[in-house]
Amino acid sequence: MASKADQKRRLILDTTKQIILDYGLRALTLDGVAEKADISKGGLLYHFPNKESLIKGLAQYIFDQFSNQFYKYAENDPDETGKWTRSLIKASKYDLEHNGDLNAAILATSSLKPDIAKRISKSYDIILEKLEDDKINPITANIIRFALDGIYYSKMLNIAPLEKEKINEVIQPLLEMTKRKEKK
Repeated sequence: MASKADQKRRLILDTTKQIILDYGLRALTLDGVAEKADISKGGLLYHFPNKESLIKGLAQYIFDQFSNQFYKYAENDPDETGKWTRSLIKASKYDLEHNGDLNAAILATSSLKPDIAKRISKSYDIILEKLEDDKINPITANIIRFALDGIYYSKMLNIAPLEKEKINEVIQPLLEMTKRKEKK
């Protein structure tokens, strides 16, 4: 069970996420988060001393949720061949559907401090290591990974981002690619 501090931190981050989704990153203020979360500003500042730390905390929180989804999908996949790559596809699809606009807003308009970016990068590297020994051709796994990265980057940079229906049309063939046993 999460401590009260962890619960409050989650409340703050979920409230921050909702404000950004509803009104955009420019509408985000510490006062607004405290009011919407129904906590004192001092309580908010205890966890996040400024707006920058709140945005960084949110970025880490979202990536942690992504990682949890990734491992949950893998745990529930009975087919060992390609399960980690399928988990990456499914976690990315879920994330794009639930946090895509949020990810784009945070990454496009904030400069994450190197320590946060490094932590997220190390966590992503651990996920990518799972793909290396996934019983499918590693080149296929990398093609899938880069296709997913492309969907994220086009959304983040707002360069011809795919609509939800098109994302689903891309996801399905990627999933099929994980079921092919190929020579390494």
